[in-house]
Amino acid sequence: MTAPTRAPRGSISLSTLALVLVALGCTLLVARRATAEKDARNLLVDHGVVAGTDTAPAAAPTADEAIGSIKVTALNGKRIPLHTKGEPAILMISSRTCSWCKRALKDLGVMAAGRPLPRLKLLTLEGAGEGVAMLAQEQLTGAQLIGPAGGRDRQRLTERYRGTPTFVAIDRNGRVVRTLPGYPIPDEMQHWYAVMVGDQDVP
Repeated sequence: MTAPTRAPRGSISLSTLALVLVALGCTLLVARRATAEKDARNLLVDHGVVAGTDTAPAAAPTADEAIGSIKVTALNGKRIPLHTKGEPAILMISSRTCSWCKRALKDLGVMAAGRPLPRLKLLTLEGAGEGVAMLAQEQLTGAQLIGPAGGRDRQRLTERYRGTPTFVAIDRNGRVVRTLPGYPIPDEMQHWYAVMVGDQDVP
C-alpha cells in the first residue's frame, strides 16, 4: 500500500492557494466599492454660494471631478465637453426606465409651458438618443441631449451616482454648486428650473 504523498514543509497546497486568491479578490472588490461609495457621498453635499455671488467657491469640485473622467457624446455621436466654458448648466442624469425621471420632466414641462431650456443637459444612461422621446413626451425643447460615450463610461457614471434622477448644478467656471440626488419636489425644482431657462445662474 502506497503512503499518501505529503507536501514539502513550508509549501502551500493548491486548494489553500486558491482560497487565498479568492479571499484577496473579494477584499479588493469590497474596498473598491467602498471607495466609490465614499467618493459619491462626499459629492452629495450642497457646496453653496456666498450670498450675493453666482458661482461656487474655489474649494468646490469641478464638473469633471464630480462626474468622473467619463466621455459623453451628443445626438450626432460626436464627443463633446461635459461643461461648456462660461455657461452655467444643470446636468440631469437620467434613464429611460426611471419613473422618477419622467415625473421630474413632467414637472419641468408644466413649469416651462413651451419655454426652451437651453441650460439643461439631459445625460441619459442608455445614450443621447434615448432622451429625445422623454423630452418630446413633455413638450420640452432647447435642452442638450448627451449620453455616455461607451459602456465603460456608463459603468463609471453609475458607480459614482447610484440612482436616477440626479441633478448637478454647474457654475460658469465649471465648478459644482449643488448636487441633488433623487426626485425634487416642485417647490425645489423651481430653483433648478430658473437656471435651466437662464433666469439665474445657480439654484
